[in-house]
Amino acid sequence: MKQRLLYITHHRLSDNNGGANASKGFLNAFGSLFDDCSIICHNISRKEPYIPTKFKFFPLQDQRTNIRKFFDMYRGAISGLYYFVREHLATHAYDVVVIDHTFSGAGLSAYIKSTGAKLVTIHHNVERDYLRDNSQERSIFYRYPFLHYSRQAERECLKYSDVNLTLTEKDAAIFRSWQIAKSIHNWGIYEYRPIADRQFTQKPKGESFIITGSLCFQQSLLPIMTFVQSYWPLLRQSYPQAKLLIAGRNPAPKLLDLCNRTAGVSIIPNPQDIGALVQKADYYICPIYTGSGLKLRILDGLREGLPILCHNVAANGYERFVGNGCMFPYHDTESFMTALHQMVDASPVPQVVYQTFRETFSPEAGQARLEAILKQEHII
Repeated sequence: MKQRLLYITHHRLSDNNGGANASKGFLNAFGSLFDDCSIICHNISRKEPYIPTKFKFFPLQDQRTNIRKFFDMYRGAISGLYYFVREHLATHAYDVVVIDHTFSGAGLSAYIKSTGAKLVTIHHNVERDYLRDNSQERSIFYRYPFLHYSRQAERECLKYSDVNLTLTEKDAAIFRSWQIAKSIHNWGIYEYRPIADRQFTQKPKGESFIITGSLCFQQSLLPIMTFVQSYWPLLRQSYPQAKLLIAGRNPAPKLLDLCNRTAGVSIIPNPQDIGALVQKADYYICPIYTGSGLKLRILDGLREGLPILCHNVAANGYERFVGNGCMFPYHDTESFMTALHQMVDASPVPQVVYQTFRETFSPEAGQARLEAILKQEHII
């Protein structure tokens, strides 16, 4: 399209975490639909393959001192984007502006609308719920203004955006119930790299389970510890030889200690290649029971053709996989044992799991869905 697009994100796109990887896919999808594209984000040493070459790159410059940041925080400037985007828009005009994650839009959504641009916001989750589950990670002096202005940013993005995009239908339904936004669509999430055709060789059925993810944030740390303490002993009663590997970023000391004290459980902090570890497993587990949005680490398992055992909350956005017998949700110890035995007895074929993953999360699927939404809303 000949329209001028500006994409704004606070994610550092060279990072390898759920939020950053999701943003890479979103960025590529928007880039496929517009010819004149610009991006504002944190500076990264190597733009390729994270930022498409067609994007004009405006790296975020935040020269504020820590003292200035502290006082700015209490007036709503909780992100360095607050000043940088305003200064940029004073000298650059755009037809469409995309706010990737409501934190990126804190104090900006109304200002962007005042420039005459169409505004699109991507909601990675229901920020109200995410912040509630993770607020204790921040100091008390930072916590209250951050929580207040983050929630305010979410509601203002809903109010001023011409289109609001969510990752799950459940999040979309929550936002609709607030009766703030004009337009809310469940877009989903997509890989930023092509998903190649792949053939799996049949391997003997084993009893190797794996959990991956960030192991320091409360939203993942507490559910993983609960799983090891309350659910893993039940699993071992049925499968005494079962092994559980937990792999991920910056595990908290209390998790390390728990794993070292629990039979059959091992942990690998900050692995170089999570995919190589997942390939060796037979089943993938996601025990996350808090927050909203899509639990992105589940893609680690689907990418390797593994069946998924997960809490009901983690299954949001993966309904297709539940429907075709690739994913088995639970909500308590009784339903956990039922789901566990169903998964082991069914032994979903890796090829079926992978093909469903490919059809659902390919870049092409994301681009097609986005194009349909933007045409429906007369953005393109």
